[in-house]
Amino acid sequence: MFKKTILLFILASTQAFAQNAPAQKEQRGSDKLDIKKLEDKYWAAKDEDFSVVQNRRYVKADRFYLTVRGGIPFNDAYSTGTIFGADFGYFFNERWGVELSYNNANMKNNDATDQFITQYGAIPNHNVYQSSYFVSGIWVPFYAKMSALDKAIIYFDMGVSLGLGNVNYEIQKEEGNETKTAFGYKLGIFQQIFFTEHFALRADLINQWSNQDQLTYKTNPGAFGPRDQGSEMVNDTSLMIGITYWH
Repeated sequence: MFKKTILLFILASTQAFAQNAPAQKEQRGSDKLDIKKLEDKYWAAKDEDFSVVQNRRYVKADRFYLTVRGGIPFNDAYSTGTIFGADFGYFFNERWGVELSYNNANMKNNDATDQFITQYGAIPNHNVYQSSYFVSGIWVPFYAKMSALDKAIIYFDMGVSLGLGNVNYEIQKEEGNETKTAFGYKLGIFQQIFFTEHFALRADLINQWSNQDQLTYKTNPGAFGPRDQGSEMVNDTSLMIGITYWH
């Protein structure tokens, strides 16, 4: 009798479990993520109006800034020295801005030019970069946060500047150097790291192009042809590092 009772209990429990299993399975299935619905929502036309949201601790929109910087030229075949400059600009939003920049160079002959002078008693035919000023448009496509040794979060962005302006240069001449000005183009890439709301460290890689007149150093070049060598597109590249104050 006892065995029959146990057997009937087991059968009843099995039937109850079988009846409840579909309901439990359906309930569990309802908790799963519907990937198809998520894909449809992601690719829907209305999603084109959405963009990635990036919380910015230090904003640039509707703010003026002033940068003071210094650096060196590194593609000049005849001269070496230092370059100091300043930028004054304004950002309309987080992506676009405008900037007025000025550079002043303190250049001297490099070792190769000094060796040429010692050997031939004359200076190579070349121009020396003196200063420049440009008005540039700025576009900042990149903004990021970076961990520094797991101790702090660094906020930085990277942008591009494209500008028009003038380049002042000095033609090296035997009877006295001549200073001239040429219309120039500027392409710069910069990155800045924010320390506070008002201060940031900025690094610039600046390329300038200008169509400069070319003359021989010697007044009478003789067998080397006419003194007027026409004009040539000259590229001046510099690396600058400075401090930016944001107002």
